[in-house]
Amino acid sequence: MKRQDRLQVPMTINWEGPKNTRRHFLEHLIKVNNFTTMVEIGVRRGGTTFHLLDMLPNLTIYGIDTDIRQFYNNNIKEKYKDRLIPIQGYSELVADQIPNNSIDLIFIDGNHSYEYVYKDIVKYSPKLKTNGILTGHDIDYPGVNKAVTELIGKFDVGPNNVWVKI
Repeated sequence: MKRQDRLQVPMTINWEGPKNTRRHFLEHLIKVNNFTTMVEIGVRRGGTTFHLLDMLPNLTIYGIDTDIRQFYNNNIKEKYKDRLIPIQGYSELVADQIPNNSIDLIFIDGNHSYEYVYKDIVKYSPKLKTNGILTGHDIDYPGVNKAVTELIGKFDVGPNNVWVKI
């Protein structure tokens, strides 16, 4: 069922890659910036996570979700070893497990309510290195849009409603 409250948010980034997939866009951001560390808030079944780990052999991802069993098991542990660091819990409660100034890219795609996105931006922004990128998904959701607009102000929009702090 399609949500009726979605906003029309135009894409502002000139992107030649696939239009409906965030994973290729994130892969591009990581490659062109030579990033090696990422936090993904809201991993779910791990589609984006696994794509990035498969395509970028120097990348380490902290995967944060309320139920890591959806994406993490012994086979995944063996395949990615220490390149995938699963953290179970509500994102705002586990933020302290990641050191400040240690992450290249943060991708917020957990709970899309205003309150949760607001908390994620506040809690995880200090985790970014000086040249790091704060980004997230679903800028067309009213709660996401409101929190990003209030806290970040200026942002670009890439494929699949991915927002990127300018």
